[in-house]
Amino acid sequence: MAKSAGPSLPETIASRLRAEIIAGNLAAGTALRQDKIAIEHGVSHIPVREALRKLEVEGFVTAERNRGSFVARLDAEDAIDLGDLRRTLECLATTLAVPKAGEADWAAAAAAIAAAEGKSDIDVWAVANWDFHRALYAPAGRPRLMGTIEQLWRNADRYLRAVWQMQDYQDHSQDQHRAILEAFRARDAVRAVAEMDSHIDAATQNMVGLLRRAAKKAG
Repeated sequence: MAKSAGPSLPETIASRLRAEIIAGNLAAGTALRQDKIAIEHGVSHIPVREALRKLEVEGFVTAERNRGSFVARLDAEDAIDLGDLRRTLECLATTLAVPKAGEADWAAAAAAIAAAEGKSDIDVWAVANWDFHRALYAPAGRPRLMGTIEQLWRNADRYLRAVWQMQDYQDHSQDQHRAILEAFRARDAVRAVAEMDSHIDAATQNMVGLLRRAAKKAG
């Protein structure tokens, strides 16, 4: 059997840059110089250019004519857009998954809640947060839907990290996760969708509020 090909150079470079952007190591507005990135990765400009185009499509990078590429800024309107898309697709995934989820899926979601409890490390919390949602959506058996949701999460992760610092948000998010899981266990799709919609809306409103307050302060 032939070995599956690994990630291409552009994919590898995009993955590394994306991780740096999500972690905040490359701040919003940072210039992404192709020559510098090429030297750092020991490659020509071609795979770097392809990687930046990929990140631009994903929403992590913006390109400005005659100026180059920059890390995309966090924006309240973008946060609203992401929130609306998440609510639509994740509520659909919830509807499809509730009748199919079983003990193993519920246990995985419960383990993710426990893994996030009281954590002071943002990276640990972010992984556990996604693990919870993924565990509950996976039973839907819709790989294309899951792939789209995961892409939205990569973008939303930058925003979620901004509200994570709020202790009351963390506690509220954990409570909402427990309520969602309880509805899944009861196989109550209507309640699970309502809880999920409220959960995503609360996160979105927190993000939008922070961004608008920051913009007002800066202005």
